[in-house]
Order: sequence, then C-alpha cells, then structure tokens
Amino acid sequence: MKKPIPFLFLLIALLTLSCDKCNEGNTATPTSLFVEIIDATTSENVFENETFTASQILIEDLDGELIPFSFIPNQNLIQVFPNVENPIGNTIVITLNNETTATIEEITITHDVSEMKEECYTTFKIENVEVPNNSSELLNGIYVIKI
Repeated sequence: MKKPIPFLFLLIALLTLSCDKCNEGNTATPTSLFVEIIDATTSENVFENETFTASQILIEDLDGELIPFSFIPNQNLIQVFPNVENPIGNTIVITLNNETTATIEEITITHDVSEMKEECYTTFKIENVEVPNNSSELLNGIYVIKI
C-alpha cells in the first residue's frame, strides 16, 4: 500500500504543472530596416570609399530623439531600429557628418509600422518606406539610398 501513495503524488504533480508554450528563448527579433548609402555619381558605398565613417552617423526622429542603430562593417550597412509606437507617419533622419571634409548629408526616411499579435509576443513590420529627398530602391531587403 505504501508504493501507490508516492506514485499518486508524482502523478498529481505532473498533471498540475502548467505547460508554457512561450519559452524564454522564443521571442520576436527587434524590428529594423537595413540601409546602404551610396554615392550618386560613382555608385560606391560611402563607407567603403571612406567618404564617411561609422562614427560619423547620427540617426534621430523629428523630435530629436536618438534612434538606435548598428553599423555592419563587413557589409557597410546601417541596421536601424526605429520606434514602433506610432503606426503611421514616422520619420527618421540619418545625418552623416564628416567634420574633416566639412561634408554633411541628411537623409529623411518616412515609414509606417504594422503590428501582428502572436500567441507569445507581438511582432512589428516596417512598411511604406519612402526617401522623399533622395533616389532609392529596395534590393534584397536593403534600402539603397543615393546621396
């Protein structure tokens, strides 16, 4: 009679444990967009030809709030992590400032954000990206902008 009691407690314990489908490692990646900036005349990447360096990049919204980004040196791309709080009418400004050559370039990017609620988290997608003051195109998920 003693053997079924521990087995019964073990069975009850296993049945009452909740199964959480939302594991800690199962999270959405941050919403971002990739930008390559090229010289309109030579079609060279402005970081590859050293017109600008990664330390000369500043990205802000229209309120002057800094927008986080990462520079990817082996591809000379900027990965921008824009704010996803507002669904429409978002604007970010990328400023490239080479003080040595007194060259300053400002690139304005407008975009919208769509939201998709999942079981464990919410994902966001950057949509309707426009670069009103520069020629640009989307190539393989990268916004190539000419300055």
